Amino acid sequence: MDRREFFTKTKKRTPAFHRTVAAGLTPYAGTWTTNEAAHLLKRTMFGATKQDIDHFIAMSPGAAVDELLNNIPVSGTPLRDYGLIEDEFGVMHDDLGVVQGQTWVNDLNTLSDPEVKGSINQLRTGSLLKWWTGLILNQNRSINEKMVMFWHHHFSVQMEEVGNATMLWRHHKIFRDNPLGSVKQLARDVTIDPAMLFHLNGYLNSKLAPDENYARELQELFTVGRGPGSGYTENDVIAAARVLTGWRIDSVTLTSYLDNNAHDTGSKTFSAFYNGTTIGNNGATEVDQLMDMIFNTTEAARFICRKLYKWFVYYQIDEATENEVIIPLADIMISNNYEVKPVLSALFKSEHFFDLQHQACFIKNPFDIIVGTLREFGAAIPASTDWQNGYAFFDSVYDNAANMQQVLFQPPDVSGWPSYYQEPMYYELWVNSNSLPRRANFTDRLVDDNLIDTRAFANYSSNPSDPNQLILDITTLLLRYPLSLQSRNYTKNRFLLNNTNDDTVWTNAWNGGNSAVINAALKELFKFIMNLPEYHLC
Repeated sequence: MDRREFFTKTKKRTPAFHRTVAAGLTPYAGTWTTNEAAHLLKRTMFGATKQDIDHFIAMSPGAAVDELLNNIPVSGTPLRDYGLIEDEFGVMHDDLGVVQGQTWVNDLNTLSDPEVKGSINQLRTGSLLKWWTGLILNQNRSINEKMVMFWHHHFSVQMEEVGNATMLWRHHKIFRDNPLGSVKQLARDVTIDPAMLFHLNGYLNSKLAPDENYARELQELFTVGRGPGSGYTENDVIAAARVLTGWRIDSVTLTSYLDNNAHDTGSKTFSAFYNGTTIGNNGATEVDQLMDMIFNTTEAARFICRKLYKWFVYYQIDEATENEVIIPLADIMISNNYEVKPVLSALFKSEHFFDLQHQACFIKNPFDIIVGTLREFGAAIPASTDWQNGYAFFDSVYDNAANMQQVLFQPPDVSGWPSYYQEPMYYELWVNSNSLPRRANFTDRLVDDNLIDTRAFANYSSNPSDPNQLILDITTLLLRYPLSLQSRNYTKNRFLLNNTNDDTVWTNAWNGGNSAVINAALKELFKFIMNLPEYHLC
């Protein structure tokens, strides 16, 4: 794969897809260096700091994977960071349900004034976005935040459609409480989740007027998909819609309940793909029966494993990968009651995952670029609980990611972000004439405004006074695709040697402590590196 192709407009796309990679889930037994550790960490976290890499290099690859999968934190709740609310008459109102610095998630915002109630809801939604961004920035050494975002992408809802902060919080909490657990349980919980009921019209689904919207997406996007082994029918969509009739949202508690008067109590018979299963006569248990039926198919596990594979490994799946990776992973999932952790453990510990063709083949999403840069350069990041100072910082990060096409709680549609599924572009969709300059402007500003310490990063080098070693060390940490010797020499000469081709120019400046020369050179050097195509690869 030509990893620079996404920047080359003139290169023709070849229709064929050929790879030769390590097959199967044979445990990885290769080298364990900065390169392999960075590959694992940058796929499972947002960025990999020098300290993260050093931490995991000190253990075996298997132990590193175990820590990433087991070190799941308790995340807390979003806090009120806003002040008084002004209505259309200039009158100031307070959110009487919760004081500043306290969480609002248990208050139902039952104010009678619709304008003030709506303003509070918007402010709470804003604090939810800041809080989530703060957790991503303050991630621990675990896969947690990448998995929460994966489930948000997979079971996508949009805040503009849902329009309620409490519903959005509860929807998000489903994934945060169970990021590596049973996908079957997640699918069941999401099915009757108020945010999803609202987003895909489930709350309107009635025996007198069945709404097929969620029933269709449940099968096509969330569980069995349209893969090679999927055979659900249009009648299965109709039958599933009938199973899900009657689910409503309590307007006060914002919880879901089954309205038996609106539920179709008749028998619903499904196709041969679902073994002719019949569901009916007990509305209270029919959702569970539906989940049992769907997840009794082998295709459900295979579909979920494909989605995980495209998120963590590679965006295309050939026949060999399907047979030797996806199907064995699905078998692991089924044998573990649809738990995700055993699947990811086998995948991340495999030769297949560490194959060189799976390294530096993704284009970083906006949060990978923004959060990864801030974390890897050791930028000062406020604690996720710092609502007074931190939430404004988190809001800036959220806005930058949104400007680069990744908006939390607002993927483009119910399929999530197109970069993870839309052929033939996939990850290339993250980079275009609008988003690429925004990426460059962001990293340039970090350097120009001294928000990252380039001198401190240079000190990560084993010998920063040697310009060759310095360039090699910092690019090894920052780039997943290495610069050629020719490119390293060009970079060294241009930014460290003042185009003299004399290594002593830099050595003398560094050893002599010439801060003006050193800092000016490093600023331009790091701006250049972060604008290279290689910096955008993960």
